Amino acid sequence: MTLLGPLARTTALLLVVAPAALAQAPAPDAAGPFAGATGAFIALSVPDLESSVRWYTETLGLRQVMTIPRMGPIVGGAALEGDGIFVELIQREDARPGPTPAELLHGIVKAGILVADFERTVAALRARGVTFFAGPFPARPGQRANVMFKDNAGNMLQILGPLAR
Repeated sequence: MTLLGPLARTTALLLVVAPAALAQAPAPDAAGPFAGATGAFIALSVPDLESSVRWYTETLGLRQVMTIPRMGPIVGGAALEGDGIFVELIQREDARPGPTPAELLHGIVKAGILVADFERTVAALRARGVTFFAGPFPARPGQRANVMFKDNAGNMLQILGPLAR
C-alpha cells in the first residue's frame, strides 16, 4: 500500500496541474504570429538620402510614397514601397558608418527579403546592375537559395528563395 499511496498522490497532482499547463500552451497547429504577413518592412540609416532614394527606386524598382521632414538630428527620410516591400530610409546628422566585419556589434547585421521566384529575382537584380558579394547559393535540403549584396550606402541585403524540398 505504501507504493500505491505515492502513486495515487502523483496521479492526483497530475490531474490538477496538467490541464492548467496544457491550457497555457499554444496548440501545435495554431497559426504563428506572422501567419497573415503580406510583406516586409526595413528601416535603414543612410549617409545621403537623395542618392539612396535614387538607388532604391532605380535599382530595386520601389516608388517613393512618403517624405519625412527634418526633425532634430534627423536630416530627413523617405518611405519607398513596391511588390510587398516597404523600405524607410533615414539620414541623421549624428550617424556614423556601421561596423566593419572585424568590429561586429549586437543588433541588425543585414535585412532580408523572401521571394517566390529566386532565379527571376536574381536575374532582375543583375539586369539592374546589382553586384553580389556572396552567392547566389542554390537551395539545399533545409536551406533556402540565397544571395547577398549591398545597397549604395553599404547596408547588407539578402534575398532568400523558397525552402528546398
